[in-house]
Amino acid sequence: MSTVEVRVDRVLGGGPFCEIGRPRVTATTPDGTLTAIGGALTTPQWHARDVSRRSSPDPGWHPTAVYRSTDLTCLFHLTTRWPANTLAFHPTLPLLAIGTGRYDGGWAYEGELLLLDLVTGVTVSLLQHPREVRRLTWQDPQTLDLVLAVPCDEDTKRFGTTSLACAIRRDDWDRATDGMLRMPYGEEPYPDECPTDPADATAVLEQRLGRAWTPRRAVWAVRGLPDGCVLAALDGIAVECWTPTSPDHAWRVPSDGTGYQVTTLPSERTALTLTQTTHSYGRWTTQPSAVVEVDLDTGAVRTIHRAAAPSVMVSRADGRWALRVTEAKAGRVTIAGLAGARGRKVQLGPYRLFNHYFDIRYAPDLLFLQDDADTRWVVAVDTPHRRVRRLFPLEWDTSRGGHLSGGCGAYLDDRAGPAIVHAGTVHNGAGLLPGNAFVVRRAYPTGEPSWVFTADHQATALDVDGDFIYVTFTSGELVVLRATDGAVQGRQQLRVNGHRVVPFSLARTGANLLAIGTQDGRVLDCSIHRLIH
Repeated sequence: MSTVEVRVDRVLGGGPFCEIGRPRVTATTPDGTLTAIGGALTTPQWHARDVSRRSSPDPGWHPTAVYRSTDLTCLFHLTTRWPANTLAFHPTLPLLAIGTGRYDGGWAYEGELLLLDLVTGVTVSLLQHPREVRRLTWQDPQTLDLVLAVPCDEDTKRFGTTSLACAIRRDDWDRATDGMLRMPYGEEPYPDECPTDPADATAVLEQRLGRAWTPRRAVWAVRGLPDGCVLAALDGIAVECWTPTSPDHAWRVPSDGTGYQVTTLPSERTALTLTQTTHSYGRWTTQPSAVVEVDLDTGAVRTIHRAAAPSVMVSRADGRWALRVTEAKAGRVTIAGLAGARGRKVQLGPYRLFNHYFDIRYAPDLLFLQDDADTRWVVAVDTPHRRVRRLFPLEWDTSRGGHLSGGCGAYLDDRAGPAIVHAGTVHNGAGLLPGNAFVVRRAYPTGEPSWVFTADHQATALDVDGDFIYVTFTSGELVVLRATDGAVQGRQQLRVNGHRVVPFSLARTGANLLAIGTQDGRVLDCSIHRLIH
């Protein structure tokens, strides 16, 4: 039974169509009362970290939403395993057909044909086997015309195209069940067409709004300030500041890339935010990262510290910070401090984004993960002598034979003693299996575990207060654990206006207050309540 509940009091950075990210495709009902939009949210990965891991069944990362045309209220929202390519409202029934899919890059064209019931909100997947769906058109109330991709590469030579057309006639669309459309579909070769054009979809949204529109993107980091303000870093914005009383941001520092990490210096009104040029066409940029130093009172940029390569920022409680190069063959750590980024360099070995992310808030040391031949170690880099001090192996149970990866975490010192609480995952060669994500409390600096909480999905963010550990997951869940023994005190799906959101960042912002940054660009201003049973 839950004893703690987190309530969303304010939603910052919202607005029309915020649920769908960048639009890909749209459709409107024949009477114009509903608009459906298939979109694309920020990929759950950046150059230093991956937060895409979920166990099966995976609800997918690609959003489709249905809006009421009169006031743009989001009525239905779902995510799919593949991006939406085409949408079609049934001409007479309250149904929306959704065609998804894409080429896997090496062999198959996979996707789904989904049917969303606009009364119940239930979605069914109609095809017997996964196939990319490229176009949908209702010819009449019984007949659905489809353009599908060929199943795999070898079919391209056979048909002379990657597209096949067919028509399916049914009188039971309102009683649809999973897998009810079985092959053969009577497909014929069809000329390949240009893919969906996001510019066309954006134009439809702007016509509905009557103004220009730009989507917000993933909030990768949030941080609370003593005065109740909240800092956020996201795509296109190095850092922005929200006050406790205004629905609008107080100031904002634009970026031609993405803000990924934010920390504050303890003795100054100064924020540090790590920014990076956004990757494109599936390739990571090799442009160096930058740490932007910002005045918290005015939002003015004081200086920019430029790294030598793409990097991740690590900090400790006294304000000392460092940059670790995230290139696989590099391993340099540059130690900075209150005087700036001209620091000394330490070699820690290769960094891999799936393995070595280890961001521990409030830590008394600069903490990293370092590999030797067969062990992944938690290490501290001492200043100013650049000594690398091994603390303990990341793995505390060598009998399981798994491969542990790091994650987010925090340092605390309570009645149970000094400790770090950190998240991570166990890899057994088959992706993330149920129960292979974890949050663990470990004595500091010796590493003995005092409790372990296991989960089915990867943790995205973690923070602590005097009593509780707050953890968010890729499933959209928020879990509250008792700090001393890991007992679950609260567990809930995060929702805004009834629709599930995926949290990418979380921070304690005051007594019984949290801020949560979402994949779709919103900042949730939340309060913590103890329930009386």
